[in-house]
Amino acid sequence: MKKISTTVILTISLVLAGCAGVENKLSSWAIGGERALAHVQTKQVVVGDFTIPYLEGGQGETVFLIHGFQSNKDIWIRLAGQLTSHYHVIAIDLPAHGESNILMDKNYSLPEQAKRVIAIMDALQINHPVHLMGHSMGGAIAYHVAVMAPDHVKSLALMNAAGVISPQPSEMFTRIQRGENPLIVRNEQEYKNMLAFTMNDAPYIPAPLIAAMTREAIAREPIATKIFQEIHPEYSLNPEQALPQIKVPTLVLWGDKDQVLDVSSTAVFKRLIPQSKVVILKGVGHIPQIERTKETAQIYESFLATVKL
Repeated sequence: MKKISTTVILTISLVLAGCAGVENKLSSWAIGGERALAHVQTKQVVVGDFTIPYLEGGQGETVFLIHGFQSNKDIWIRLAGQLTSHYHVIAIDLPAHGESNILMDKNYSLPEQAKRVIAIMDALQINHPVHLMGHSMGGAIAYHVAVMAPDHVKSLALMNAAGVISPQPSEMFTRIQRGENPLIVRNEQEYKNMLAFTMNDAPYIPAPLIAAMTREAIAREPIATKIFQEIHPEYSLNPEQALPQIKVPTLVLWGDKDQVLDVSSTAVFKRLIPQSKVVILKGVGHIPQIERTKETAQIYESFLATVKL
């Protein structure tokens, strides 16, 4: 098993088993240490009714990162740490995700979230096109942004992205057809199952972090259920019409062991975005930026080098 930083591992020696308050504090301390190692700082911006926390660090051209369903800005910490020496990196919490406020009366469809991402870019006064990367649901939001506001995007990277129907149904699709959703968490066992389902080559995660993240995921079940319903394709742009409109250089990056969104989706993206480059990582599940951080960063930086030409 791979390991994350020493900062995180050290929390094990300090934890008081079963004490939620201590576990939460240690989790926050460990994540803060990870952010420091990645040379990113936590900031926030208000857009409409939402307060949007984000991570920012580095200098150079802007890389703008959008996380996926039930995730948050910190899923990018390790990848950001590989990029901040050459790029200005921004990783946001999407509205109603992470540390952003939750508003149950709002709509969280892909087009609506894309509009909010565009508003976040404008509020941050990013006056130049960015290198936009989205993961999973964030990938679908990212390509909506690229279609809806092409002047905001210099390049596009779609990592295990939602938003198309894969030729080969994924394991998640099969389970949903049976009335199950492995991404919605209601108890501790379901959280453990979710981690095993989403990652094929998972890093070591100490028990205090698992405990704190489990409690957070359980508490988020009502908004997670609502968002999952609203990101249904019928509320989104038609990919057959939308994706051919994307003219910027595009990287499609996938793990071949992804059970959430099948790797055969890459063929659809390649067909609809002919100028796209497809890279498939062997032995990797749904979260390459965690499972294979350095390899993912190297692939992405090589792609960005071609964009600058």
